[in-house]
Amino acid sequence: MILKGPHTCVSSLISQDHNKLGSQMISQTFREIIEANPSTPISTIIAHIKLTMGYTISYKKGWLAKQHAIENTFGNWEESYNKLPGMLQAMQMYVPGFIWKFNTQPAYQGGLLEEGNVIFKRLFWTFKPCIDGFAFCKPIVQVDGTFLYGKYKGTLLVAVA
Repeated sequence: MILKGPHTCVSSLISQDHNKLGSQMISQTFREIIEANPSTPISTIIAHIKLTMGYTISYKKGWLAKQHAIENTFGNWEESYNKLPGMLQAMQMYVPGFIWKFNTQPAYQGGLLEEGNVIFKRLFWTFKPCIDGFAFCKPIVQVDGTFLYGKYKGTLLVAVA
């Protein structure tokens, strides 16, 4: 027999983590919280599960549940990156003068080149009014950076002229 729908039988007597309480199931209980604020701390998720289900989950299980909730709400990284070139081509088709340049680099797994797989490296885009107006700007370039946390590490640099 296969159970369909959310899991509903929860005991209020047990206060420790339950081995059948998986991160996928936990992620369903606070999806609205993640949708409203994707940067919700793991401690808030642990407290929410304790309050609603009566279980104290581990930090790791809370972190995994948050990752599942983010993926279920917003989609995963790979799907987003795969959609990016198509969205840029649509912009170029419908916005006159839109220019973009998308760079990737070869993907390696354990030091070996993965044939047919690439990794997103950088993206540049601009609009025609920005190109036309550039001649009237003062020659100042400002570069700002932010560190990427989560599955993909690195630094996101933004240059504004």
